[in-house]
Amino acid sequence: MMEPRHAGGPDPEPPVLECTGVTRAFRVKGRLFNPARTLCAVDAVSFSVRRGEVFAIVGESGAGKTTLAKMLLGLQAPSSGVIRFAGRPLGEVGRVAIARRVQPVFQDPYSSLNPRKTLGQIISLPLAVHRIGTEADRRARVDEIMAMVGLPEHLLHAYPNQLSGGQRQRVAIARALAMKPDILVCDEPTSALDVSVQAQIINLLRELQQELGLTYVLVSHDLGVIRHMADRVAVMYLGRMVEIGRTAQIFRAPRHPYTEMLLGAILTPEPELGLPPGPAEDSFPDPLDPPDGCRFHPRCPSVQNPCRHTSPETRHDAHGSVECHLHPAEQETRYG
Repeated sequence: MMEPRHAGGPDPEPPVLECTGVTRAFRVKGRLFNPARTLCAVDAVSFSVRRGEVFAIVGESGAGKTTLAKMLLGLQAPSSGVIRFAGRPLGEVGRVAIARRVQPVFQDPYSSLNPRKTLGQIISLPLAVHRIGTEADRRARVDEIMAMVGLPEHLLHAYPNQLSGGQRQRVAIARALAMKPDILVCDEPTSALDVSVQAQIINLLRELQQELGLTYVLVSHDLGVIRHMADRVAVMYLGRMVEIGRTAQIFRAPRHPYTEMLLGAILTPEPELGLPPGPAEDSFPDPLDPPDGCRFHPRCPSVQNPCRHTSPETRHDAHGSVECHLHPAEQETRYG
């Protein structure tokens, strides 16, 4: 993995993407005599993404990662807080402009492509919808992108069901690149693929990022993918960002107990270390009824009394941020 392009010191330019206190709540209907309740899928999240960076968001299912990704794409509006793109609130940018500058790469290439359209039609569709160029210009752009993502020209008139899973995901990436966006929001882009194909797609995304100067927001639960691709990592738990830091720092010396638990679940190739410990005894809490105090405290092996009653503040330092009463000192771990 490359070293972060902005390892320290003041940023040379403002963040290309910034979230400040972003919250997204949903009303969930109750059953029969039970009243409706509020689900806070994303709760007061703040972070910034620098141009040319690979910023990863990791956490278990139900952490709020996909809801956050949808807001970054302009598909859902925050209940409160502000998302800014290049310094402007996303609501002022407009959905058409957002679609030109921020594009998604979805998890499942088997369901994200129209089965009735050919590969050429799928890739050129964003250009046609936004009325960019002539038909000849669009065809030339399709040819250019196909070569860029490693799709042979003879597949131009093929349909998705005639392609392999890896080829379908290359089509999805090509479609996302059609309008030359600044940011790709990649939501689990390799989880539906075979392991050998995953590596090819990861390498392709990395090569495109370096060649085109793209910015990635990478949503994943796969820590192997995160470690290979990301410059910085944000760890989400029950809607909160509990830790943000450089990838090397997160893997070498995680500071939040939840981050440690996630890293502890990684299988190691070193036989003498044995199997990783199992998950915390308590199951994932009900998002409709989150615990008081620190939301991780029912599963935390180091829980103390303040953790049960008081929400921890987010503490910032040279390494990033952590939301934890314990805020352990830096230490070397076996994850480095």
